[in-house]
Amino acid sequence: MRRALFGGFAALVAALALFAGNGHQARANGVPQLVKLTYLDGVSNFGPKDAEGVLEFSFAEAYAHVDVKNLKPVDGYTLEGWLMGPGKPLLVGTITPNAAGVGAMDAKLKDLPSYDYNTFVVAARKPTTAAGQLPADISIAGRFTVIGDDGSAQAGGEVKPGTLPDTGEEPAMTFRERLGRTITITAAAAGAALLFLRYWRSRRTLA
Repeated sequence: MRRALFGGFAALVAALALFAGNGHQARANGVPQLVKLTYLDGVSNFGPKDAEGVLEFSFAEAYAHVDVKNLKPVDGYTLEGWLMGPGKPLLVGTITPNAAGVGAMDAKLKDLPSYDYNTFVVAARKPTTAAGQLPADISIAGRFTVIGDDGSAQAGGEVKPGTLPDTGEEPAMTFRERLGRTITITAAAAGAALLFLRYWRSRRTLA
């Protein structure tokens, strides 16, 4: 019985290691990047100078997440996140900080017209600013260079960073695939715990 128990446990451990390894490899074509956001000279012209934040994004995984602090809301203004580059600026989403100036934004980056963006800004929109237009009032911002799978800087343009050229790596998992992997790992861990519990109980019975 001991051999069967330990054999089953070893199989579960191997499965956990396999799934954990696949999760790491799936990020190879994602290349998430972090960009520090501050009151940037030559770009920022609005809001508190001690405001700051962090942008995490991946063009390949099509997402952007922003955290800000010391950026208190201003009456009559709506804070928006924008990507900027040689082409037309792109509205990413709206940031709604609380009274303490802390806020966050989660957005999808799908169907982008290009991938040559190099700056992210938090802009303040007035009611009189035309829809779809980058507001003139810019708060915190950050510059970046898109990093490829091999760690090199991408030239930008129409090529989707992290996907082309083909690196031979597995593509990034979708949300459904990541959820399925998490459920599988959780089930395997529960099975391992159950096996140990049965083994412990059998030893107590024999004693």
